[in-house]
Amino acid sequence: MNSNNINIMNLKRWILLALVTVVLFSCNSTTQKETPFLLENEYGAKQLIVDGKPFLMLSGELHNSTSSTEEYAAPIFSDLKAMNLNSVIASIAWQQFEPQEGVYDYSLVDMLIKNAEQNNLKLCLIWFASWKNGQSSYAPMWVKQDTDRFFRVKTKEGKNNEIISVFSQEARDADAKAFGKLMAYLKKKDVNKTVVMMQIENEVGIFQDIDYNEIALKKYSQNVPKELMDYMLSHKDKLQSRLYNSWEENGFKTTGSWREVFGDDLYSKSYFMAWSYAKYMNYIAEIGKKEYNLPMYVNAWIIQFEGDYPGNYPNGGPVEDVLDVYKAAAPSIDILAPDAYNPDFKDVVNEYHRYNNPLVVPETTLNVGRAFYIFAQHDAICFSPFGIEDGASDVEFREGYQVLKQLMPIITKYQGSDRIAGVLLKKGESNAIIQMGKYGFNARYIDENLPSYGLVIQTSEDEFIVAGMNFAMNVSSNIDNKVGYVGEVWEGRFENGQWIGSRLLNGDESWHNEAIRVMGRKLLTNELDMSINVRDESKPYFYSANRNIMITIPGIYKVRLYTRD
Repeated sequence: MNSNNINIMNLKRWILLALVTVVLFSCNSTTQKETPFLLENEYGAKQLIVDGKPFLMLSGELHNSTSSTEEYAAPIFSDLKAMNLNSVIASIAWQQFEPQEGVYDYSLVDMLIKNAEQNNLKLCLIWFASWKNGQSSYAPMWVKQDTDRFFRVKTKEGKNNEIISVFSQEARDADAKAFGKLMAYLKKKDVNKTVVMMQIENEVGIFQDIDYNEIALKKYSQNVPKELMDYMLSHKDKLQSRLYNSWEENGFKTTGSWREVFGDDLYSKSYFMAWSYAKYMNYIAEIGKKEYNLPMYVNAWIIQFEGDYPGNYPNGGPVEDVLDVYKAAAPSIDILAPDAYNPDFKDVVNEYHRYNNPLVVPETTLNVGRAFYIFAQHDAICFSPFGIEDGASDVEFREGYQVLKQLMPIITKYQGSDRIAGVLLKKGESNAIIQMGKYGFNARYIDENLPSYGLVIQTSEDEFIVAGMNFAMNVSSNIDNKVGYVGEVWEGRFENGQWIGSRLLNGDESWHNEAIRVMGRKLLTNELDMSINVRDESKPYFYSANRNIMITIPGIYKVRLYTRD
């Protein structure tokens, strides 16, 4: 065989190898899952895209120490799956991740991903690092013990406390370096895209008016950063009222120190502290996103009482008064999220759901009605009660999440439009008015002793999906000289996206078509009844007992309406 024939054969082999490589690469690229990201739908609602589809996080946050060992955490994951969660929020502590400077332990990350995947759950990881609830208890020992390099917050009296100062650049850089290592590992390790979101720090801020470190006081006397001034000028008609009022009262100055622009008071200091915390966390987010660009949020210990002042709550965190400061300072942080335990839940979520801030509720109470409300009324991405493992026996919560799972494709389809609304009644509220197309609804309690909540979705001109429990809705017409009326109400469920009607409600169940009665379903369940005190003669105390209990759980209803003269 001559050299020309050999060269031709070699050339053919190389061409064949190149073609195989292209085919294999194409196959891999089409099957590999995409990184979760945020995207606006056609109605302007920002949604979390997971595995190519909008994803509502029916979630729960584990207690702080639950994820600190596999022995403790692993058995809990199966309970979470049984509660109908589709995701869980769990913490990674800096002190365990980097026990010695430059030495990283990825075992807990591996454990959380493994247990989540085994139970068909997605993960949001909390980076407990420089601060948790305003304190620095989750920082590594090598950080805690070095108060020169990682200096602390100073009180007005000049004393150091145990909280890492937000003005410590060494602390910021060390925190960001470790977070970058975590994100780089996730990009390599998490091939199934189980981790869908990250939380940076937790409820940051200090319980005083300002950090009295010399560097902080010097910065406070300097000019307000140009980035913040530019943001306020370009968003003047949309600024949160507290910030706007401070600026207005001092003459809408476009340059000057924090005192000159906002006044010499607590609020001026709070804007300065918020700016400082936001820049610190934005730097961490930037470093992390360079390694792996997942959606990221920070959460707030919110203002607890009307008229409360900075320092009574952690001063510097993303509370409602400083949301615009955070937006200007931290463009790499996607979402500012409230920890909403307060009774005025609807007011809180209304403050945080803004034109430039989608709603995530990473901590709240085990009240599934709140989930129905925010996914429908506020286009929410995530609902997550804190200490979720404590709710394993809450049947109403479990069944409520099951209903929301069935409705997820319909909810996400209409989020942001005027064809979806939430209902959440509390004692003292007589009703809720909803307008959709040519129909109006007046929702009110059926039984004021039970929770009353749900959602309404208009799927066509005269057809609606209604879900929830314990409210009735009278129907009216928005067309002159027409009366709105109930045609039929079916109770049922969705299976694989298909509607299955289980019973037609008529007569007493719909007041002879006078109203849509969202009664919910009745469920006989064998659960702990905390009202029963049973004495065990062998023990010196009473305990609760199991018994059959009839409870009300949310239902799904398909409704057809019509108008008549």
